Amino acid sequence: MSVNAPKRMRILLRLPNWLGDGVMASSLFYTLKHHYPNAHFILVGPQITCELFKKDEKIEAVFIDDTKKSFFRLLATHKLAQKIGRCDIAITLNNHFYSAFLLYATKTPVRIGFAQFFRSLFLSHAIAPAPKEYHQVEKYCFLFSQFLKKELDKKSVLPLKLAFNLPTHTPNTPKKIGFNPSASYGSAKRWPASYYAEVSAVLLEEGHEIYFFGAKEDAIVSEEILKLIKGSLKNPLSFNNAYNLCGKTSIEELIERIAVLDLFITNDSGPMHVAASVQTPLIALFGPTDEKETRPYKAQKAIVLNHHLSCSPCKKRVCPLKNERNHLCMKSITPFEVLEAAHTLLEKP
Repeated sequence: MSVNAPKRMRILLRLPNWLGDGVMASSLFYTLKHHYPNAHFILVGPQITCELFKKDEKIEAVFIDDTKKSFFRLLATHKLAQKIGRCDIAITLNNHFYSAFLLYATKTPVRIGFAQFFRSLFLSHAIAPAPKEYHQVEKYCFLFSQFLKKELDKKSVLPLKLAFNLPTHTPNTPKKIGFNPSASYGSAKRWPASYYAEVSAVLLEEGHEIYFFGAKEDAIVSEEILKLIKGSLKNPLSFNNAYNLCGKTSIEELIERIAVLDLFITNDSGPMHVAASVQTPLIALFGPTDEKETRPYKAQKAIVLNHHLSCSPCKKRVCPLKNERNHLCMKSITPFEVLEAAHTLLEKP
């Protein structure tokens, strides 16, 4: 006589659209794994965030959501839902109308997401927004804790973690220092190219290797910085230790390379959160975005530089000021400050 095995729980997780938000969602992902140890997960989202989790042993399937390209997005979303099928629980970390409709169209009975505009109609559990002072990592975890009708214990929120077998980091000789000079969100978050060049030149002259990371479209900014570096070096041979990897790495390769760096210097960006997740020492430069919301989360060796001007955080993609204060939140952070922070972190054991 055979005994029927218990039905395997399926949890649908609609991931955020941006790399940094995807990394920050990793804490919730592992919280769900711990809470539902026998569950398998169906991931839905853009390629860039699905890449972060697809190697986890609990992933049953991955669906790339490219419905935004469709002329009739509602129909395309419905078709995607039919491919996914019914799950036991569905959670969306994307606040768009279509992500809530996707959950509804899968006919999943438990559909969890933040309440917003008309999308709440498609959610069985429309959760009120998290307190503004919460970090984005905590906001994602707050969503699930509210579903469980529990208060979120911020001290128990798990640190960021990605599903990759990363190489063990050992101090490099010469030191490997990474830079991420671009920000996909907009120009307001970028530190000036001339400042990056000044810092890079000093570190090269000190005998370190430097690496520029970013997407293919970021190569232009990095090339501009490299030209400035080349023209300012006292020892031209030092330039042989400068590498532009923009557009040359997959998401997995980006994570692996950042994991073995001795230091990472970056604007508020997706790679910043990658560095925090792999505990690479980092310097994060903040201006127009809210440090309380997106600073490196539970990073053991991180220095955040932020001058907290009266106009920040404005959360604008492009600085709206046209006078002498244009982009001042980032321009006021000097190369000297960054070098001072860099030397502090490089000297730490």
